[in-house]
Order: sequence, then structure tokens, then C-alpha cells
Amino acid sequence: MSDHYAYFVGALIFDAAWLACYIFCKSYRPRMIWGTVVSAPFALTSILFIPQYWTPPSLFNLDATIRVGIEDFLWAGAVGGIASVIGEALLKEKFARRRAQKPKRHFAPFIVMTILFVILECRHPNKTIYNMIIGLAIGAIVVLLIRRDLTLLMIVGAANFTALYFILFAYFLLLYPNFIHDHYNVPNLLGIYVWKVPLEELLFAASGGAVWSVAYEYVQGYRLAPGKGFSLVET
Repeated sequence: MSDHYAYFVGALIFDAAWLACYIFCKSYRPRMIWGTVVSAPFALTSILFIPQYWTPPSLFNLDATIRVGIEDFLWAGAVGGIASVIGEALLKEKFARRRAQKPKRHFAPFIVMTILFVILECRHPNKTIYNMIIGLAIGAIVVLLIRRDLTLLMIVGAANFTALYFILFAYFLLLYPNFIHDHYNVPNLLGIYVWKVPLEELLFAASGGAVWSVAYEYVQGYRLAPGKGFSLVET
């Protein structure tokens, strides 16, 4: 298949997964919308990835000319929305805000994550993907240090988002088997692949999924409702 629209097709594959989550996870739609809206602007970080990580084909050649394309927003919004609910949807937990206290929103993990990423990017501008992975991983650790009650949700969310990310990426590579070779800066990769999927992509999915799976509960001050427990099956 011609890869002129490959990135657009890939973004639509992730958008289809987002739509499936939206349809079947009705009770989680508000936080899914929240995750999508908050994550979509991160598409602008594409400026840092082109061309040192990859140079994807894009609609109107936007990624090649201004280094940010329509596909970047479609993809970023989809992964953010999916990652924000996949853990909760599988665990079937019920969170509630503590009514006895005025909710306090703490952004320390996200501030630490951002500052660390900026520092790493200034020191190693040609290692953006690794800078981001490290920043996200440290952000996840800070969240757990502050909110240990979110540990299980984070683990389940990160693991399942990574698995889904791998499946969607692998399916995309079935359609465009030469995409990595043709559009990634292969010499800058570790050279480790899981069924043709670069390890960097899976590390990003795991670290990003860890942060995003608990971001809504953390920011909004939600905790597990009294008398409610985690369950992997519907009760």
C-alpha cells in the first residue's frame, strides 16, 4: 500500500479504538473526554521529534514543513482518552470525591515531570523519546509516592494500555510493513523490536499509560469510595 496516507491511517486506527472505548465504557465518558482534551495539545511536542526520531508522511505535508500535522492531534487525543479509562474500565472500581474535605488539586508530579523533561531535552536534544519516557516514568513514581492508593489502578492501566498500543501498532505494521524503515530515524533507535514494533514505542506507552491512567483521579481528588473494592469482573 502507498504510505502517503500511512500516518493518517494509523491515527484513525487509534481513533477507532478510542470510539470503541467511548461506546462500551459509558460510565467513564466524562474522564475519557477529559483525557482526550488535555492530551491533544501534546501533539505540539511533535516539533521536537522531527526529524531526529522520525519524519512521517502527513496530510498536506505539514509534518515535513512545520513539524506538526493533523495526524498528531488525532493520535495524541486518542491515546490520552484511551489511557485515562482503560484501567478503571477493567477493574470496575468506583471512585468518589471526599465530601468532608474541599478538594485540593496538586500538580507536583506533572510539574516535576515537565521540569525534568525540559532539563533532559536541553542536555540531550537528540534523545527526545528517551527524555520523554524518563520524564513520564518519574512523574508516575511521584504520583505513587503521594497517592499509594492509586498503585493498582496505575499498574493495570499501564499494562493494558501498553498491550493495546502494541496490538494497534502491530496491526498498522501489517498494512505498512516498511513504515519503520522508511520513516523512523533507525540509527537513533535502540534496535530492539517486539514483532517489528520499536521498544521505544512500548516504553512510551508504558510510562505514558502509567501517568495518564491515574491523572484524572489524582487531579480531581477522587479516592476509592467507602465499601468499594477493586474487581476484575462485573459484580
